[in-house]
Amino acid sequence: MTAAPAPVRIGPVELAAPLLLAPIAGHTDLAFRILCREQGGVGIAYTDLLNSRALLRGTPKSLQLAATAPTDAPCGMQLYGNWDDPLPEAACWAVENGAAVIDINMGCPVDKVAKKNGGSLLLCDAVNTMRLAERIVRAVEKHSGGRVPVTAKMRLGWDPERFVAPQLARDLERAGIAAVTVHGRWTVQFFSGTADWQRIGEVVRAVDRIPVFGNGDVTEPEHVQQLMAASGCHGVMIGRGALRTPWVFRRAWEGLRTGTIPPEPTLNQKLACIGRHIDLLEQHHSLEHALHCMRARISWYGKTMGHVGRLKDVIRNSRTFKEMRDAVQEWIRPEGDGYSRAWGRDAAPEAHRRPRESSAQTEAS
Repeated sequence: MTAAPAPVRIGPVELAAPLLLAPIAGHTDLAFRILCREQGGVGIAYTDLLNSRALLRGTPKSLQLAATAPTDAPCGMQLYGNWDDPLPEAACWAVENGAAVIDINMGCPVDKVAKKNGGSLLLCDAVNTMRLAERIVRAVEKHSGGRVPVTAKMRLGWDPERFVAPQLARDLERAGIAAVTVHGRWTVQFFSGTADWQRIGEVVRAVDRIPVFGNGDVTEPEHVQQLMAASGCHGVMIGRGALRTPWVFRRAWEGLRTGTIPPEPTLNQKLACIGRHIDLLEQHHSLEHALHCMRARISWYGKTMGHVGRLKDVIRNSRTFKEMRDAVQEWIRPEGDGYSRAWGRDAAPEAHRRPRESSAQTEAS
């Protein structure tokens, strides 16, 4: 039997699995974070990107993005802004409102973030970026009594001529940053081309003690093992790949823990997962948000489910939670797992329990 990976810690926070749900703008709302956790294998899940100024102003949208719950733990909150923004104050707000980890966005390439000197533009001014990191670390350490670590998510650099990630990670470690996540692309690539996992390995070798998590082009459970082998990283952050397969964490974690990746969920199990997603949306979000979410998400789910065009059409035209639930229920095959069974809304399946709950397992983000 393959030995389980060694436990990974982000400062004082020990992760149950070395797999992280990435902060994905417009997608990692509370319902989806809980859904991924319930499927199993998630060490920590991050909120959508949070604007520091909007958060401190208490804008409804920002508060909704930052909303968490007891079942959403440990919760990471990712902040973005620049050297002149109140990021230390926003980080303290996040500590008071449920964050177990504060993450600084140093990698987002989109204009909404980068044009305000946040995200990837922080890679271009190491001096001011280091000062900012030190201010945030000091503020959070004082405010939380050292119980909440600060981390950073970055890209390799702005372009191949500016491969700054190894030196930046080394400097951030000295500033008190507890972990870094590296997306293996340049800012100018956005999401095109392929992620360079070998370059992530150079960042791993540049730091002394803190864990480095790899990110980029992880869409299947076997990619987790491949990325860790190629780079030597301590764990993997999964982003867009989780949007169509929230069960990818469970399958990847089982692969790391036992050496064998379990089979793809059955159609009934996937349908039960979609039904659970609808339930969570109803519990934590408005109907308007839920309808908007599922109209997009059902297309991604459908890519893994064969010929389900009629189901997708019904979901897209639904106007209530009940209509969406009924549409899913109609597709469940009676000979398979029922809606309230293995992956359903009423059960906490044995396979999905956190690793620390099983005496036969060893804990290992």
